[in-house]
Amino acid sequence: MTDTSNAAGRPAAVLGQAMAFQYAKLVLTGLDLGLFEALAKEPGTAEELRGRLGLHARGTGHFLAALAELGFLERDSAGRYRNAPTARDCLVPGGEGFLGGFLRAADQVMYPAWGRLAESLRTGAPQAATFSGEDMFGELYDSEEKKGGLVGMAEDASRPLIPALTSRFDWPSYRSVLELGGCRGNVLAGLVRAHPHLDARVLDLPQMEADFTAHMAAIGMTGKVGFHGGDFFAGPLPEADVLMIGHSLIDWNDEQRERLVRNAFAAVRPGGAFLVWDPVIVDGADSYLRNLVRSLNLQLMTPHGTGYDLEQCAGWMRAAGFASVDHTSLGHDVTLVVARKE
Repeated sequence: MTDTSNAAGRPAAVLGQAMAFQYAKLVLTGLDLGLFEALAKEPGTAEELRGRLGLHARGTGHFLAALAELGFLERDSAGRYRNAPTARDCLVPGGEGFLGGFLRAADQVMYPAWGRLAESLRTGAPQAATFSGEDMFGELYDSEEKKGGLVGMAEDASRPLIPALTSRFDWPSYRSVLELGGCRGNVLAGLVRAHPHLDARVLDLPQMEADFTAHMAAIGMTGKVGFHGGDFFAGPLPEADVLMIGHSLIDWNDEQRERLVRNAFAAVRPGGAFLVWDPVIVDGADSYLRNLVRSLNLQLMTPHGTGYDLEQCAGWMRAAGFASVDHTSLGHDVTLVVARKE
């Protein structure tokens, strides 16, 4: 027998998935308009918010009501809107959980690129309009605006992982750590706060040093985390007990990843470790579909990047000479892979 109830629901399910971009744009537009920041200062009715944000009467009421239905806003009996807890925690600038840097970049760069997914699948070429050529990071770092967007996105993605990273590795057993591609040092700053005995340094392109210095001063970490200007493909790398790289191995092709892992092996001191954390594709995990989608996003956004699976990563590490490889979840669809050197 045919399950007619399921058959009847299929068009709605298809439309729900295919038109999900509309819901995404509601949230991204609220951020772009400054709605959540305005409501953090003072709740308001639709009419009051139109005046404060410079919006037209047509559509504003339904826009606010739709965000309330999605759970980002709350509306009281007098028709005044305020931020719901999700918006208050994640969409208001200045908060610990603020995701605006990531979401603004997603709106301005990822959203248009995803409209050209078919072209990328036909050609294999990236579709982001923020760079041209092969040296994506060099080009982005040479523009203050583009560099700021990249750094904001990177820090929003890594910030939620810091507590797990500080607790799910045996940091007291090591004295020094070097983070490859650590931008302004946000992750290492969190790590050193939890483990102040660590001699910690960031290695990133020289264009990042001034931003790093200013950020360390702003968060009270000057002198507690150091900076080394360089290219982690152009070894040899500075030695340390622990080398680590996060949300970055995914930006490269397999040959580049193998070379980076070999460079890291040479720089890890005997008895030390190399830590990688990325949205690794793990068959059967809850994150499996989400990380497949992230892999396609990398194809759209970078010259060479793709996702990779756990066995691929372990293979690169063993081929480089690491004696053992294990892994654990950091949450947020991210896996920490730990390779140890004898």
